[in-house]
Amino acid sequence: MSCRKECLINILFISPNSPRESVGGIERYLVNVVEYSKKQSQFKTIVLLPTSKDSFIEEDRGVITYFDNNMDLAKNGSGKTMSGKAQKFAKTVEDIIIKHKIDIICAENFPVGLPPAYSILLNMVAVRYKTPLVLRLHSFATTELQTELINQLMWDKISCVSKSVAGDCFRKGADIDIISTDYLGVNTSVFNNSADVINNTLKERLQLTPENKVVLTATRIIQGRNNILKAKGLINLIQAFSKISPRHPDLRLVIAVGKAPDRLKNEFDQAFTMLLGYVKLHNIEAKTVVKAFALDEIPKMYKTSDVFVLASENETFGQVFIEAMSSGVPVIGTKVGGIPEIISDSYNGYLIPPNDVSALAQRIEKLIKDRELADKFSRAGIKTIVTKFTLEKQLDNFITTLKETI
Repeated sequence: MSCRKECLINILFISPNSPRESVGGIERYLVNVVEYSKKQSQFKTIVLLPTSKDSFIEEDRGVITYFDNNMDLAKNGSGKTMSGKAQKFAKTVEDIIIKHKIDIICAENFPVGLPPAYSILLNMVAVRYKTPLVLRLHSFATTELQTELINQLMWDKISCVSKSVAGDCFRKGADIDIISTDYLGVNTSVFNNSADVINNTLKERLQLTPENKVVLTATRIIQGRNNILKAKGLINLIQAFSKISPRHPDLRLVIAVGKAPDRLKNEFDQAFTMLLGYVKLHNIEAKTVVKAFALDEIPKMYKTSDVFVLASENETFGQVFIEAMSSGVPVIGTKVGGIPEIISDSYNGYLIPPNDVSALAQRIEKLIKDRELADKFSRAGIKTIVTKFTLEKQLDNFITTLKETI
């Protein structure tokens, strides 16, 4: 099929992460895709997401979303159960392809987010119906099996959310001719530095006063079933904050934690309890707020903040950085993964080495004390977003990539 830029296409997005079930970068990306799609006439969007409830379908302004119970991976499910669910999932994809005349499928993070059967069966269905299949990678492959699923299956395109992810794919053997870098974008109508009145109810929940200066971080605390407090730099941030907080009585640390799916409740609760333990261990309980926030509360979180920090040991991209920068908040990140593709050190934020508590404490204190510098980073951050990372710019580019793949 030949497809010029202006032709109408039907796109199926499939993701193991649902904004209805959890909060994270992929979920916010999906919200952006749906909102962007509602305003478009060049293509029609169909979305397939997991649900822990019975399967159902919704339609909103032309975007059709299938919620499929067969993508919900219940805890301790047997191999036979998973295989049965994967086969039913493949049948659902087949039905959607036929019903909606799908031109291309975009599979979000499949080899990393789902058992191998899902990637294999999806490839088989796509080949059977001669439907181009794009793998959208939000994460690094961390096992040999994940690497082989990326390298050996019949993806027509491997779209990576950063050059760091693309480079990792290439080094591990993926075909350079099908790899592309397609950044994520931020919805500037939602994340911005407008002088809106901050939601008083939220401020009351956080027990913040107008005098408080706020250091914010926002992240998941589990990846799959694994505790990632250290990997996301939370332990280092707590230590850094404890070093400077005695000198700044009005300084507060807010840790916004992404909600996990109900099937991971026990793992989430264990990580959350451990996080509270580290706060207590470093004697900053009175100055720290740890909360699990809903997706629609995150924009308000940035508006309460003076500095945003995510001191990860590695990060494929860092959606939270572009959200914070779009909201006019100066940022601090680490020199790892895709973060340096967003932050230019000392221009629109600070970059520090990972696991360097002293450097992190110094940079936080510098931005808290130097309002002129913080304002400079804020202005440069907004300029970076406008020129490079708006939702419209990035999704326009990505839709072009999909059309070229067709």
